[in-house]
Amino acid sequence: MTPVSPRRLLVFLPVAVSLLFGSCRQSPVTIAVIPRTCGTRLWEPFHAGAAIEAHKNGLHIYWNAPTQENDVEKQIGFLSLALERGYRGVVVAPDESLVFRTPVQQFLSRHLPVVIVDDELGLPHDADLSYVLNDEVTGGRLAARRVAARLHGKGAVALLGINPELESITARQHSFEQTLALEAPQIHITIRELGDDPTIPHEQQIAETVLHAFPPVNAIVALSGSATRGAYYAKVESHDTTDVLLVGFDQELLPPISSGEIDAVVIQNAPEIGRLALANIAARLKGESIPETVSVQPVLLTRQNLDSPSTHQMWHDARFPWSEQ
Repeated sequence: MTPVSPRRLLVFLPVAVSLLFGSCRQSPVTIAVIPRTCGTRLWEPFHAGAAIEAHKNGLHIYWNAPTQENDVEKQIGFLSLALERGYRGVVVAPDESLVFRTPVQQFLSRHLPVVIVDDELGLPHDADLSYVLNDEVTGGRLAARRVAARLHGKGAVALLGINPELESITARQHSFEQTLALEAPQIHITIRELGDDPTIPHEQQIAETVLHAFPPVNAIVALSGSATRGAYYAKVESHDTTDVLLVGFDQELLPPISSGEIDAVVIQNAPEIGRLALANIAARLKGESIPETVSVQPVLLTRQNLDSPSTHQMWHDARFPWSEQ
């Protein structure tokens, strides 16, 4: 028998090791994270928080979303894809409450953990289902108190972006109205506009009509990010209405806040919501029990606190320590 030379042994040794142990390697456990849309200041910090927590727990993220909000069909398609690919859990921010019950229940029927963010689906309790929610009651209260302070307790308000399809929007609306009625009864909501088509051009058209309404309003409160941006663009186009106060939600343009053109925006602590959502998934995969609902406090962003350390942590400093695929 011809002896094998040391050089040839060194050539074939890695191949032998690969054949022996390659089949033992496990693919990373993948979790689908599907926000309402992607590439915005609202959802990218959320992505960063989720990615950091996933990395900490040895999980991989499949991140995908429609290019614009209200594309329910595409968002459900991403959920179906995650189920087909055998992903081990999902975090989703539903575009609508009712229509997402069935696709979420498909995950739960396979005992896969699901975390819902930014909405309440009203599904029965399930050990694999949890919610990490922005505190909409506090958010509505913050907006109402800001309006009351800036209008000195008197005036007329237009409420834009009302969306009965989303429990989160409805909750912030009710909280805003109740707080205003209780704490500033001389401020009246004279205009209410639906945001059932949450595109910025559509919201801008509505806001332009509101800005030229008679009798005029003293403030606009926009309940969504698209309604806030639409109202801001309407104010820019309507130069004679720049004194109308604008308070919004979930809006990602910072320069108008810095300049005071947008008086205030109630923002979510998106990195913390993302982190907690993935922490729930990781805990459930380990067989641990998780809280049914976790509430995260929002922040009122104004030109006074725009550059504060806490704001930088939520908006400016949300960075990925590695490349997420």
